[in-house]
Amino acid sequence: VEKIPGGPYENLEVRRFKKEKNSEWNDFEYKFLGKKPSPNFELSRQELYVRVEAPKGELGIYLVGDDRLFPWRWKIRPPGFINLQILPQLVKKMNLADIMTILGSIDIIMGEVDR
Repeated sequence: VEKIPGGPYENLEVRRFKKEKNSEWNDFEYKFLGKKPSPNFELSRQELYVRVEAPKGELGIYLVGDDRLFPWRWKIRPPGFINLQILPQLVKKMNLADIMTILGSIDIIMGEVDR
């Protein structure tokens, strides 16, 4: 711990719970804050695509900034979307019973693909 350099820092992750002073035994000890504060940096005017390795494959994030706090466009490409695209090549000349096994083995979540 002594080798960590000192200096000012900013905690971007603010506490989401606030402790009540004078709480009784039957009250909730913490009061939930509904909204998390927004970050205080601006997104410059640029396009950005980032690939992240997720447990089920590659997760893609696409951002378009316009010099404001929130992005002008923000799209997320889930790993299941890429995995579903190979399905026609995998099921060629297969039996109907085998198709369900193949679909289960690539583990596609239709809720994330259907966006």
